[in-house]
Formats: sequence, C-alpha cells, structure tokens
Amino acid sequence: MNILFVFPINDAQSQSKPLQSLDQIQLGVSYISSYLKYHGHKTELLVLSKMFEKKNFGLIDEYIKKFSPKVICFTAVATEYPFIARAAQYIKQKYPENYLVVGGVHASLNPKDVLKDDFDAVCVGEGEQPVLELVKALEDGKKPANISNLWIKNGSAIEKNQTRAFINDIDVLPFPDRDMWMKWIEEQAGSRFSILLGRGCPYQCSYCCNHAIRKLASGKYVRFRSPENIVSEIKEITKKYIDIETITL
Repeated sequence: MNILFVFPINDAQSQSKPLQSLDQIQLGVSYISSYLKYHGHKTELLVLSKMFEKKNFGLIDEYIKKFSPKVICFTAVATEYPFIARAAQYIKQKYPENYLVVGGVHASLNPKDVLKDDFDAVCVGEGEQPVLELVKALEDGKKPANISNLWIKNGSAIEKNQTRAFINDIDVLPFPDRDMWMKWIEEQAGSRFSILLGRGCPYQCSYCCNHAIRKLASGKYVRFRSPENIVSEIKEITKKYIDIETITL
C-alpha cells in the first residue's frame, strides 16, 4: 500500500526545497516510514510550509495524483497544528477516499480535540506498530478497529483504544528513513546527520511536556539502543552519504 507523510514547517525560502540542511530531518516520521517499508509498503513525503499556504493545495493535488496514497499520515507540533488541520480539511473534502491519520506530541496529548477536525484517526504514543496494523486492516478491506494506540472516528462516535506499552527493545526497529527527505533539502553536502541514541527523556523540565508523554503508556519510558546498533547506523550513513561531514549523537 502507498502511504503519504505530510510534514509542516514554518519558515521556508523555497516551496520545492523548504529545508535548509540534513539536520532538519524529523526522525519520528522517518522511523515509521522505514518500519512500513520493512514490511513491504511504499512511502512518500510531502513537506508543506505556511509561507506558501495558497500554493500548497496544488502541491497536495500533485502528490496525491502521482503517488495515489490510500493512507495519509500527518504530524505537527502545537504551533503548526492549525496549518496542518487546514491541509487535512482540503484533502478530506477533495479526496474523501483517503484515510487521514494524525500523530505526534500535540495529537497524542490532545486526541479528542484533533478528532474534531478532518482526521479519521489519531495515534496516541509511538506510531510504528499501530500505523502498520491500520494499513494492514485497510489493505485487507476491513474497517480499522481494536488497534491499540489509535483513537478511531466512527461517524459521531470515537473508538478509544488503549495504549500499548512503550517499545522495550528499540534495536528491533529499522534505521530511520532519511531518503524520503532528500528531495526537500536545499543543501546536502557538508551538512550533518543526527542519530537518536534512545527514546524518552530522563529529565523533568518545567517548560516541557515530557512529564505528560511518559504517562501515555506503560513500560519503560527511557530506553537506549545498544552500542552495536548505533555503530551499525553510523556505518550505514557514512557509506550511503559520502559527502557528510558531521554526525551528532
């Protein structure tokens, strides 16, 4: 199945190359994409900027007609959410056959509110497994139901499924899909990659929502990858992207 990811940014100098460097890649989306690809599905990325809001509809039309996605996945921080909700509204009105899913921190902490908009489901917490199960259900011609981590809209009702435990062994996840971002980046040579050493933040900063995120699911929240797994990703990056100068951990 074809799955399209939609990622919003605020400022951009160009609609075709809105990202300035490789370190602007959003790794949460990248991990879900690689997980879907690992299980035989095809993914594509669409990056939208508020700077070109009136032109975004044409870009949305282009990608939907070219890629023919069945599922469209959105993510946005709180400040970008109204913008991405407008994009979802446009898609749902013009392409009602597409299944729209929204995730990320803002959606996870406000699932009831985001489902007032034009999304068919919201992912609460980690997205790899629930999105794959959603895609499998749609692929089999079934109505998505009973998928942990998903709140699913059924007419005026909402099916609120329980959250599954945080993924304990994150070494089992394929490395994040960075290729999906390349066409959107202005400058690739001499830039830097970021690698996540684990998931979950051990700190409790008063200005951060981390204290609420850790309560979304059971299980160990702060998890680390094995040194061997991290080194393998570094080797893959340096072999695949020969112009890179810096890797940050």
